[in-house]
Amino acid sequence: MQIRSTSRPAVTRTQRLAGPCRARLTSCCRRHMPDGRWLGRAALDSDVSIAHLEAELQGALAQEDYKLAARLRDEIQQKQQVSKLAVEDANRRFYDAFMSGRVEEMERVVGEGEHVQVVHPGASCIAGRAQVMDSWRAILRNVRPGAFKVKLEDVRVFAQEDMGFVTCVEIIDADDSEGRIVATNVFEKQGGVWRIIQHHGSPTIARFR
Repeated sequence: MQIRSTSRPAVTRTQRLAGPCRARLTSCCRRHMPDGRWLGRAALDSDVSIAHLEAELQGALAQEDYKLAARLRDEIQQKQQVSKLAVEDANRRFYDAFMSGRVEEMERVVGEGEHVQVVHPGASCIAGRAQVMDSWRAILRNVRPGAFKVKLEDVRVFAQEDMGFVTCVEIIDADDSEGRIVATNVFEKQGGVWRIIQHHGSPTIARFR
């Protein structure tokens, strides 16, 4: 009678780790290989946050894995660039809504929440989406579409995954008047869409003529 062996082939610790690691490429967890090297799986997942990638980067540097550190640094820069372009586009949509003179367009770009704020030039802070939208209705109520033309100068953009801000100088042409306003616009990604949650316009740095 032939006796079959019921023993299983020896499996190394590295092999035991390989399966779960492949199955969890979307995990944000930091892992080590048996020899102490960082897996750096977060870099392979498009949904992993910059914060997690930065944590992976610090781990790779601590392990002196400079090749992985370089890849993680590139991944971080790519993600930041994508967010930066998205925030820049959201800033454009905000000014497009303002120039349209339509409250409906402004409603589409203003975020939700009590943390939404606006400081119009020379005015105090208005907080809460409902109150912020009331202020825009008051401004746009008697403005004909296209009455405001806004050009931007000295535009600077900073962005992370779900938060970013833009500083700029608004060059405003309102038919018979013209002026310059320093503005800070803060954006938040809400439901996958970048929306403005704070607009702060300084008093004009040059008189309207």
